[in-house]
Amino acid sequence: MKLLSGDGLRKDILESYFKNHKEWSFVISPSPEHGFYDAIVSGPDGAWMLKIDSLFKPVPIVIGSPVEAKPRSKSENPFPYGYRKVSRELVLRTLGGEGYPPSDKRLASFLSLLRSETVVPEGGGHYAEGPFVLTSSRKDVLSEKQKEIDDQLASEMHRLLKTRYPAYG
Repeated sequence: MKLLSGDGLRKDILESYFKNHKEWSFVISPSPEHGFYDAIVSGPDGAWMLKIDSLFKPVPIVIGSPVEAKPRSKSENPFPYGYRKVSRELVLRTLGGEGYPPSDKRLASFLSLLRSETVVPEGGGHYAEGPFVLTSSRKDVLSEKQKEIDDQLASEMHRLLKTRYPAYG
């Protein structure tokens, strides 16, 4: 298993995204066994299994590993994950002004953004990243090898947390 974290993990995923930015997904769910969050990031040329210690802190610990095949998903996201070019005006119009719930016009702007093509980001541009799909339970089916990797990632996450926080369980 190739264990990645931090900049190494980000670089590995982005290099694959830059080669082919179509048909990506990023699905996060609570781990059914380990008490962390699981994520599957997948594109046409690769997939990564991630363990995230918490979604509720500004800088979570994230570790991951490439996997030999994309886990089979039980439900597909109609909006592929990726970067989308946005104008400064659209950002201000979407985020500004009105309270909650958003008006039909702001909601239409947001949905049009999701339907736009994913791109490879370039310096100086404005981009939205996503969507990240957060589900209440794992929606993929893991192979035996992927289950092994999942267990190894969980063990490594426990080790990292015990090292960083000695009072951790």
